[in-house]
Amino acid sequence: MTVFKGYMKITKRLSGMIIMYLVIFTGVTISMQFAGEQAEEGSYAAEKLNIAVVDQDGGDLAKGLAAFLKENHHVEYMKNDPEVMQEALYYETVDLIVRIPEQFEEKCLDGEETLPITKVPGTYNAIYASQQINTFLNQVRTYKAAGYSVAEASEKCREQKTSEVNLLDKSKTTGEVKSYGYTFRYMPYLFLTAVCYVLGMILASFQKKEVKNRMIASAVSLRRQNGESILAFLVVGGVIWLFSMMGILAMNGKAFLEDPYKWYYIVNSLLLMLVCLAISMVLGLLVNKPTVINNIVTPLSLGMCFLCGAFVQMSLLGKSVLKVSRFLPVYWYEVVNETLGTCITMTDSIRRSIIRGFGIQLLFAVALVGIALAVSKFKQQEQ
Repeated sequence: MTVFKGYMKITKRLSGMIIMYLVIFTGVTISMQFAGEQAEEGSYAAEKLNIAVVDQDGGDLAKGLAAFLKENHHVEYMKNDPEVMQEALYYETVDLIVRIPEQFEEKCLDGEETLPITKVPGTYNAIYASQQINTFLNQVRTYKAAGYSVAEASEKCREQKTSEVNLLDKSKTTGEVKSYGYTFRYMPYLFLTAVCYVLGMILASFQKKEVKNRMIASAVSLRRQNGESILAFLVVGGVIWLFSMMGILAMNGKAFLEDPYKWYYIVNSLLLMLVCLAISMVLGLLVNKPTVINNIVTPLSLGMCFLCGAFVQMSLLGKSVLKVSRFLPVYWYEVVNETLGTCITMTDSIRRSIIRGFGIQLLFAVALVGIALAVSKFKQQEQ
């Protein structure tokens, strides 16, 4: 086990750097997870805005509109002072300001004037609020034409119930991603960066000319050298994988352990680790200088994560991008992860899709290991 012990000695010597990389990349991964989770939660939920109302009318319609907005948003009254309004918009304490003019009913309900709305420049929140206000005013006009007073019409509009929607979920998925699903979603970035940096540098140390010549001259066969190298990679990769799983348990322990499909997540992450180990092996054999690894790992990890749905949700990627990403192993990891993240009933079609993703990842790992062994043999023959 000479080669294996050599790997372990180098790993021990680089333990400080390994811990530093793990902490850095884990921190970046967790921050991206929380940012992505909050962004996606806000994308599909009705958002309450901070609205300031400047009421210069004080009539029944103005009071009814303010009451309607309070039911859907956070509303506060503001004085008709341009400096105060500009300051509120500048510091973004409010999203928009609704100015209700004098003779509001005559101008905006019976007339054709639009309600003045001032928003923060560069935002689109005013469109959402304007649609609600226009809907309210149109409904008041309808009730008023039917003989109701403005106060009664405003009350009727606020009493209207929203439509109830029942979703027929044929895919047996909730459409809502579980909290730890985001952690698994960003895991390719952690594995690609940490594993390729650490193991790539270790293997590159073995590619130094003097070390390589000593290994060739030794009594240990190439097959055994490669076998011990793979074993060392599996040990280091297993430690990094355990570290990441401990992080998931620390953040989402109870929810994850209660998930009936947790073993699918575990197998999926293990296969991803095997793929990353194989990539780092190829990278370490092709690169002779550890300093060059940084220039390769960064674009490789970022590019693969962007193309395969780790950083950007797959539904937002174009068809041409998805066609290209099918030839990358991380894509199949993310397909399985998204399926598990929204799955409530494991149907036969879902199970087949997951197993197919597992199989393709395993094939990628085997193919990359084969390439690494071929490169290793070619380099030995060359020397």
